Amino acid sequence: MKKRLTALLCAVAVTLSLTACSKQEQNSTSTTTANSSAVSATSTTSESVSSATSETSSVASSDNATSSAAVSEANSATESVSSATSGTSSVVSSDNANSSAAVSEANSATESTPETTTDINYVLTNKNATPEAQKVYSFICENMGKKIISGQQESTWAGDETYTNKEQYEFDYIQDKTGKLPAIRGLDYMNDDFDGVNRRAKEWWEKGGIVTICWHCSCDFDRSYDECKSTEITDWGKALTKGTDEYNKLVAGMDKGAKALKELADANIPVLWRPFHEFDGGWFWWGKGGADNFKKLWQLMYDRYTNHWGLNNLIWVCGFSGNGVKTDAQKTNYADWYPGNEYVDCVGADTYSAKGSNVDLYDEVYKVVGDSKPIPLHECGRIPLPEDLQTDSAKWSWFMTWHTSYATNGKSNPVERLQTIYNDDYVITLDELPKWN
Repeated sequence: MKKRLTALLCAVAVTLSLTACSKQEQNSTSTTTANSSAVSATSTTSESVSSATSETSSVASSDNATSSAAVSEANSATESVSSATSGTSSVVSSDNANSSAAVSEANSATESTPETTTDINYVLTNKNATPEAQKVYSFICENMGKKIISGQQESTWAGDETYTNKEQYEFDYIQDKTGKLPAIRGLDYMNDDFDGVNRRAKEWWEKGGIVTICWHCSCDFDRSYDECKSTEITDWGKALTKGTDEYNKLVAGMDKGAKALKELADANIPVLWRPFHEFDGGWFWWGKGGADNFKKLWQLMYDRYTNHWGLNNLIWVCGFSGNGVKTDAQKTNYADWYPGNEYVDCVGADTYSAKGSNVDLYDEVYKVVGDSKPIPLHECGRIPLPEDLQTDSAKWSWFMTWHTSYATNGKSNPVERLQTIYNDDYVITLDELPKWN
């Protein structure tokens, strides 16, 4: 019966602990004096042990051989607590004293236990985000640190004798070599290819895939990659001041992309929108004006696309370059360039180095946003191996291999490596995505 009584007393201690924890959460701002807390805890303990005595008596009645001893021992426990309440120093039996001390210790531990923190609530910055955008974002967030989503950038101009469909070149190659397709398709509005990109985006979404779009363009928001580097804004002050000719010109160019994205919004297609990527590198026009002007440019686009155009299908992806891990002379302070949590949904970086999991680059981004945002490897040459990602705790949310040679030359990503990656349980491929509609 001693074991039964001890078990009952332990149960009392657990109950008291849970009750105190619940009261602490509900009344985190209320305070009581030490003496009143002690009296309350002792009183509650006395009542609980009395209840335990009653239950023990009930159990003992079915065990005639030991019922008398059990009731007597339980009553002794009650008397012990009563003694403590009245402040007496009577010595009680060793077993009962230990039981009473255990309850008291449990109560003390409860009083010192801090409130538990709740999980971060991952929500899109746009409170009017479409259900489809919310579903895609939730899926990305749910897999943070658990799996990585596969992605591939398209080229549309490449091809060879085996893979003749230029629009599907990289994807046909990957499927042929691995039996899988990437979950994310990377597209680019460069060369004003709004119609072509939107058509392929719609086709990919219909396949069940996720769409991400970037935009290589001049500072007039036209042309292509070369103009990203060869053009620049001469007067950032005027360009970012509402009402000036320079501002009106900047916004007019920016709106060309908004019109294209509106077509996808009308089709209920969410987009991982990745504008002004590698901004901290200083080689594209949108980064040549420095960190402060870049942040204003990003915020201007976010506000115009969200509030003026109502593009509620966008998931905003802020993409640093790999400068965060270069030498001190070249290294970028990521925090200086960050537009702010209210303007960004995912914060990543890219690199074309073959440094395993690139955990050092991941850590640089993590210093800026911590666990508050998904962190993608939004462009890469060599895809990290799942084993390295898990060993290093490099919790990239997705990878997106760059087009043509990086995907298909057999050097950056040899066939055996692609097969290993695309068929690993840690990697999410197209066939493993949920049904969005």
